[in-house]
Amino acid sequence: MASEVVDLGDNELWKFEAENDVELEAPKKSVRISVSLIAKRNLPAGITKESDKLVAALMKLTHLRLDRENIGEIDNLECLGPITNIYLQQNQIKKIENLESLTKIRFLCLAGNQITEVENLHHLTGLGFLDLSDNKIDKVNPEELPKSLVILTLNGNPCTVNPDHRKQLIQVLPRLQQLDGQQVTRQEKLEAGLEVSDDEDDEGLEDDEDDEEEEGQEEEIDAVEGKGMFHDVTCGIVERSHERVKDVLRQHKDHMTELEEVRSQSALTMAATPRLSSRMSERSETDQ
Repeated sequence: MASEVVDLGDNELWKFEAENDVELEAPKKSVRISVSLIAKRNLPAGITKESDKLVAALMKLTHLRLDRENIGEIDNLECLGPITNIYLQQNQIKKIENLESLTKIRFLCLAGNQITEVENLHHLTGLGFLDLSDNKIDKVNPEELPKSLVILTLNGNPCTVNPDHRKQLIQVLPRLQQLDGQQVTRQEKLEAGLEVSDDEDDEGLEDDEDDEEEEGQEEEIDAVEGKGMFHDVTCGIVERSHERVKDVLRQHKDHMTELEEVRSQSALTMAATPRLSSRMSERSETDQ
């Protein structure tokens, strides 16, 4: 018999335990974003001890990683500088808010939260990548999405079962190239009523790479066009991979240094043993 999942509020938790003679794990208390948390996750340990250096480092920060911290709301980000990438996946966030001061955001990951509505994003005119997968979004208001979006992911939300889900979003997002992990095709753009050039094909991501070289393009557009956007998508993974490789190499180097010291000590001991034996023999002969 399958077990029934019971959704209880905090006030009813004790009552359920008493009536069913069971002990349930209390929900974890949500965490607020703070300067100390930002520094802990994103800055070297030594900087946090000096206030002047801390402020300077926060103002230079471009990538903000606060995933898996049980964060309950987006707040206290006004102290940051030109943030371009924000990683807030796998938290307990219920609302998209308080991003007004971060106008240079290009990459925003809010996957695996408890968001129910897409809102407060239209002002982020440079946003190219948005991941809202695995939330609780029933319906998307396309007007709340910035027109600059190139990649949008909504997998794992109730809104994706709407038969017009893709068409409605493609209609209002002219630069969209990937939706819910699938390429936006030329045919889909035509069916959505968008103007498509004769030489445009389904490999638009590669074609857009040439557009980045045109003079006069704004910095925000360059950041989200073509191949550069896919670099942003994978940059977090690549950086973490590089750090792991560095750690392994550092540990290997330390191990080899220790091993070399042991070998050196062993060699000295081996070299000293014959001399010690010879001296002991000489002393023995002298005593006799």
